[in-house]
Amino acid sequence: MSHVITAVTPDDAPDLSAGSHEHREAEQMLIEEARRRQRRRQRVIAAALSTIVAAAGVAWAVAGGASNPRPRPISGQPVSLTAFPICLASHLHVSLSGQPQGAAGTDYFTLKLLNNGPECTVAPVTARGFNTSTSGYEGPWSNVFITSQTKTVVASGRAAYVPLGIGDTANWPGSMCRAANVNAIRVALAGNHSLIGAVALRTAVCTVTKSMHTQSASLNPSGL
Repeated sequence: MSHVITAVTPDDAPDLSAGSHEHREAEQMLIEEARRRQRRRQRVIAAALSTIVAAAGVAWAVAGGASNPRPRPISGQPVSLTAFPICLASHLHVSLSGQPQGAAGTDYFTLKLLNNGPECTVAPVTARGFNTSTSGYEGPWSNVFITSQTKTVVASGRAAYVPLGIGDTANWPGSMCRAANVNAIRVALAGNHSLIGAVALRTAVCTVTKSMHTQSASLNPSGL
């Protein structure tokens, strides 16, 4: 009995190519999933390291700042003169400075205001004739002329200077002047007449009209 060999056609063979393709797709998906997991782990590790480094930096800054504080920045803008308080009358000492000058019927003296207190702004001052023998004032307080809008600031132990003009009583008619002799001039703050002090000065002042005037303070010893 002889064997008959039967030819096998391609349609009767098993479809191995389709199974291999599905296997490769599944394998690729597993590889991609593994890569995604690895990237997630790397991101988590990087975030944790960043947090640790930041915390260590803060701790170092705090520890270093406690022993070596950083200097605060200094503004380049000048300090406004208005930031300094007005000098108290009790912190100022008044005296005469230099020699008097005469011009156009007026004798000019220079009042020296020495600051014995903290740094401050010198306010306008006023003057009035005083007679020490009677302990009484003679005439009204002087006119006050503001010659500059710049405020004069003096440090402790430094002085400001104020021109004091005393008009010749002969410049006014007798009825408008009624001159009186004084041996001192009292100086006070112009706003509230808080007494600063007195300087010895023999002169004559009008008791009806204002024959004296003061000007703004200056750091110049000439008072101008």
